[in-house]
Amino acid sequence: MSNLVLLLNRINFKSQMISTSAMKLRVSDIPESGVHIEVLEEPQWLANLPELWSESEGFHLLSKIRIDLHVTRVLKEVTVIGNVQFSIQTECSRCVESVRIELNPLVNLVLSPVDKISEEEDDDEHETYKGDEIDLSNYIMEQIAISLPVKVVCKEDCKGLCTTCGNNLNQDSCTCEGEDIDPRFAILKNLKI
Repeated sequence: MSNLVLLLNRINFKSQMISTSAMKLRVSDIPESGVHIEVLEEPQWLANLPELWSESEGFHLLSKIRIDLHVTRVLKEVTVIGNVQFSIQTECSRCVESVRIELNPLVNLVLSPVDKISEEEDDDEHETYKGDEIDLSNYIMEQIAISLPVKVVCKEDCKGLCTTCGNNLNQDSCTCEGEDIDPRFAILKNLKI
């Protein structure tokens, strides 16, 4: 199994720290210095993300999800900055070998009360909340979902599989001809121009 690491700069916070399995905060209780949330969630916490649990997708969660956030508030606008760390296993898109990937997506959210956003401003750029309580779980799950890679290769120079015999060209060579020629165009192969 190959390992691939995708890391971004880790952010360290110095402020009031809380540990909770539920990432629910009352907006009016967030102090001026902010709140530091450090959570270690079990893989089942992401059960509603089919990308990680569907057999057809090919992603398998291998670790607990470490969440490290700093939450601040100015009036009713809440800013969430931090990191999420977890490991997944998937297949190389060229040779189909198993690859372990360490992901560390950054979280950078600004949440505004839904009643403060006008219809003209209501678009995908604004994250909103209702009432005085915010549950950060859904926002974090969304960040995890968009951090999943679209295409994974075990190494940059992966040779993939032979299109004729299916051999993994990283491990074995094959005697198949380099080109598959459509029989309708085979006569053009000997054409001299």
